Parts: sequence; structure tokens; C-alpha cells
Amino acid sequence: MTVIIVLISIFLFVSIEAIGLVLRRRRGEAPGEHARAFAPVHAPKGLFFSPGHTWAFLTPTGELRLGVDELLAQALGGADRVELPKPGTTLRRGEPMAKIFRLSRTLTVPAPVDATVVAVNDSLQHGSVPLDADPYGAFWFVTAVPVEHTEALASLKVGDRAVQWLKREMQRFTEFLAARLTPQTLGVALPDGARPVMGAALTLDEEAFQKFQQEFASGKSA
Repeated sequence: MTVIIVLISIFLFVSIEAIGLVLRRRRGEAPGEHARAFAPVHAPKGLFFSPGHTWAFLTPTGELRLGVDELLAQALGGADRVELPKPGTTLRRGEPMAKIFRLSRTLTVPAPVDATVVAVNDSLQHGSVPLDADPYGAFWFVTAVPVEHTEALASLKVGDRAVQWLKREMQRFTEFLAARLTPQTLGVALPDGARPVMGAALTLDEEAFQKFQQEFASGKSA
């Protein structure tokens, strides 16, 4: 048993290093910094999560703050730029809310609710940001006003239900990668729940990335 654990640990380390090297080469970086595995799910209390991996938070003023969750943020490993809707734009649940540009990839993320945009996070639109570092705080996307609060939030997941769903989604993403990447570029995807590395979605080819968009950021129920 000890030998098996050691071998699994070695495979995990080698796999993470391999995918990190691929990502660093794509960024044109020197091979010095180690790749980081996905952080454990933490889904803050009070946030409502949509099937498209976006969230909503009801502010004290009655507005909704919206953004992307930790799965999308970590799958991309950051953002070079985020294209946001202008204030006054009407958002429809499940339809495009923003576009995240990362290296050669563009991910369109859906709105979690029906609402009207009243403010945007300008810091996301003018250069790269470590989106994966604080997707629920500093790197929110927009503030919007819903037509009716209860109806807007009723279909979203919150509390322990949201945490359990997000854990299942993390495992589903790991399995998604395992079916499409070789061990040399996979980070790791093991039956015991081992986690992929930051930016793992960037190792997918164009066809597989579009499938990732459909599977995880389409707004369809999961």
C-alpha cells in the first residue's frame, strides 16, 4: 500500500509539472514557477450559483452582484481581458453576459439571472487579472437590478446544496479532461478525486475547448 501511495504521489507531481510546462510555454514564460492544483471548493455563504458557473450575490442595497465561480476561474487560470456589457444592458438568464479572453481562447459566460446592468468592474477590461485568485470578491463582473428578486434567485443553488453541486462539477471537469488529454498534459485525473491544475482548460484543442464551453458555461442545467 505504501508503495502504491508513493507511486501515485510521483505521478501526480510529474503530471502537474508537465501541464505547467505546457502552460508556461504557451505564455512564453521561463520554466521556473510550479503549476498549482485547483484549490478545494469553498463557495462562500450567501452566493447563489447557476448551472453556467456564474453566481449572484444580493447586496444590502437590493442590487445583485454577478461573476464567475471558482471552477471557470481556475480552469482558465486568470484572464487577459474581460469584455463586459455596458450599464443599461438587459441580461437574460442563460444568455451571454461576458467574454473572458485568455491566451488564444475566448470563453463566453452566461448571465445567472434576468436583470439590468447598472455598473461594471472596469478593472477587468483593461489588462490581465488573476481571476482565479478572488472570483467572488475583487473580480466580480457586473452589478445589476433584477425585475423581481425572488423569481430571479429561485432557480439558483445556495448554501450546502451549492457546495455539493460544485464539488460534483469539479469532479466532472476532471473526468472531462481525463477523456481528452494525455497523461503528459493532463495535470491529473484520478478516481480518488485528485484535482487538475490551474489553467487546465487551456491545454484543450479548439474543438475540445468549445465542448468545454457547452458543457460548463452554457447555462444549461447540470
